Amino acid sequence: MFGGGVGRRREIGLVAGGLVVAVGGVLFMAGAETDDGESDDFSGDTSEPFFDPSQRDWGEGMCESMASLKALKTDSAKKADTFAGSPASVASTYLTSASSALEDISRKFAAVDSLTRIPDTERLRASYLREIDRVRPEVRELSDADGLAGLSTREKTGRAERVTSLVAGIKEPNPSWDQLLHDQWFEVAANSPGCVKVRQAERAKSNPSEPPEPVPPLPPAADGASLGACLDGACEVRVMKPAADIKVGGLTLEVTRNGSKVTVLHSYPSGGAVRVNLSEEGARGTFGRGGDATGTVTVELKGMNRNGAVLRINSSLPPG
Repeated sequence: MFGGGVGRRREIGLVAGGLVVAVGGVLFMAGAETDDGESDDFSGDTSEPFFDPSQRDWGEGMCESMASLKALKTDSAKKADTFAGSPASVASTYLTSASSALEDISRKFAAVDSLTRIPDTERLRASYLREIDRVRPEVRELSDADGLAGLSTREKTGRAERVTSLVAGIKEPNPSWDQLLHDQWFEVAANSPGCVKVRQAERAKSNPSEPPEPVPPLPPAADGASLGACLDGACEVRVMKPAADIKVGGLTLEVTRNGSKVTVLHSYPSGGAVRVNLSEEGARGTFGRGGDATGTVTVELKGMNRNGAVLRINSSLPPG
């Protein structure tokens, strides 16, 4: 996100008998005389430079805000092609999280103190905020829970795809942060401790140093990944997506997984729902149609890993 730059040397000034040298916007005190005439030598400890507080705070606030925006755009780009063919809950979850993230990012940029004495700093901050606030009202409207209620899966998917397009359309300011790094003020702000930590976290996320833990294999599933095999009331299937709807006769089970557990939900037409969490091999949940209907559906977790889960489903429901 950030690059280096060639800074201009600032003038050397004399303060209280000591020489204050500003190099690249960082202040060092050399040979300052104390009241008792003894000399304080700071030459041996220059690894922790003094940052002007407003310069440090502005840089760190901007670095955190820009990193949050970058993360949202990256996540949205990854999910843009995943909504089609997925349950409505996938689109709904994305809409809620994207809207919340955009609101938070707007607050972060707005909270960065304005440094009007350096016009480029305020232009940069205001440009980011203006671009975010340009799309924020539409994202909020598309993600409103009341507006989503009653929409079909296709309509929710359309809204999610529109939001990914809006997020992708948030433009970088011109001149951008990287283009301003030729100025020593921006160069020093980019090397404040908080900005350095942000860059380190981004590098660690994109280039993890430790190899990933091996994934234990899933147990075999008699019907593979064919969820349609459950329609007749007996199946053994792999669920590889984060969320899926499985129809067993006339009953629909909403299955979601997060790596540590599988959640199975059945909603009754008359209202209410039954939710069961399955977190270990052999765990079971039982569901019925409700009312005076007889028969049940049993879901057993045969095995899981972070990539998927295998479910064994048996039904004693009457046909239809």
